[in-house]
Amino acid sequence: EGIKAGWGIKAGSGIKAGSGIEAGSGIKAGSGIKAGSGIKAGSGIEAGEGIKAGSGIEAGEGIKAGWGIKAGSGIKAGFSINCKLNIMVGLRIFAGLCAWRKPSQEEQQINCRKLESGEVAYGNLIETH
Repeated sequence: EGIKAGWGIKAGSGIKAGSGIEAGSGIKAGSGIKAGSGIKAGSGIEAGEGIKAGSGIEAGEGIKAGWGIKAGSGIKAGFSINCKLNIMVGLRIFAGLCAWRKPSQEEQQINCRKLESGEVAYGNLIETH
C-alpha cells in the first residue's frame, strides 16, 4: 500500500506505492517514483526518471525529474520544478512557495520541455521545446 517515513526515503532504483508516499524530509530515487495517490516530502523530491502521482505532488523544497512529471491534481513546490520532458497536471502548478524567505527568480522557475496540461498558478514557466 503506502510508504511513510519520519525522515527521508532513498532508493538505488525506483520507488512504487499502491497509495501515497510521504517523507518527513526528502524523497530520492535512482529511477522513477510512482504512487497511486499523492507524493509528499518535507524537503525535495528527486528522481532519475519520471515522477507520477495519482493525485498531487508536494515538496517543501524543489522537485527534479530526469524525465517527465505527471500528477492527477496539482503540484506544489517550495522552490523550482525541473524535468527534461513534459509536465502534465490535472489542475494547477505552484513553484517558489517558500514561506520562510523570499525565493530567487531561479527558485520560482518551472523548467520542462512542454506543459501539456494544467495551469501555472504561481511561478515562471520556461519551456525548452
